[in-house]
Amino acid sequence: MMTSKTRVTASGVTVALMSVSSLLQAGTLQPSQHALTSAVTHYLSDHGDLCVGKFTWPRVVTPEDREAKTNDAVQLPVLERLGLVESTAISAPVAAGSTADAAAQGSQPGPAAAPAESAKRYSLTEKGRRYYLQKKRITLGAHDLPVEHDEDLCVARLTLDKVVKWSAPEQVHGHLETVVRYTYHIKAADWMADPQARQIFPVVDRIIRQEGNMLMSVNVRLQDGKWQPVLPVL
Repeated sequence: MMTSKTRVTASGVTVALMSVSSLLQAGTLQPSQHALTSAVTHYLSDHGDLCVGKFTWPRVVTPEDREAKTNDAVQLPVLERLGLVESTAISAPVAAGSTADAAAQGSQPGPAAAPAESAKRYSLTEKGRRYYLQKKRITLGAHDLPVEHDEDLCVARLTLDKVVKWSAPEQVHGHLETVVRYTYHIKAADWMADPQARQIFPVVDRIIRQEGNMLMSVNVRLQDGKWQPVLPVL
């Protein structure tokens, strides 16, 4: 049974929603091109770096990585050729069970031929460190637990070209929000002009090639009477 207090509360919520709806219809709360341009410009000033998810250094590439053609196994040798990283050969761990398998078959394990199967440790050079920026980011680690990263290798920077369109504002967690779609300008690192660098980072290559045409998006919220970007939660 709805109590008097509950009815008053529900009525208040209804009135509030009707008030927002009326203001939207009247255009009072509708964002302007100028306000959204300012919001997206602010967003890209802090979050316009285009990074490639190489958070920690040094990085090790094992023979198994090379066989599987992992991202690091494919990308790091190219970055080494471009002078961004340098490698050092290190002993690769013997595959688990290899000695036991040899014994079970009545043979002796072969001589330590591991150097032929050595791993490589890649470290950033002085040139590479210029692109290793302070950028907080959270990814999902083991068991889907969040892992916070403080730095990343970044290869380009985006700035605003123009705001193209935006969605009708809607209430989200007590604030009006709209999704803004915009085009961008991009300034890539000089070494990203190398064809092989573009090949190993295909997403970056696509973003570079579609400068001024590809639509990016960011959520913008009305807060304290001003349209502001909804920044990533760290």
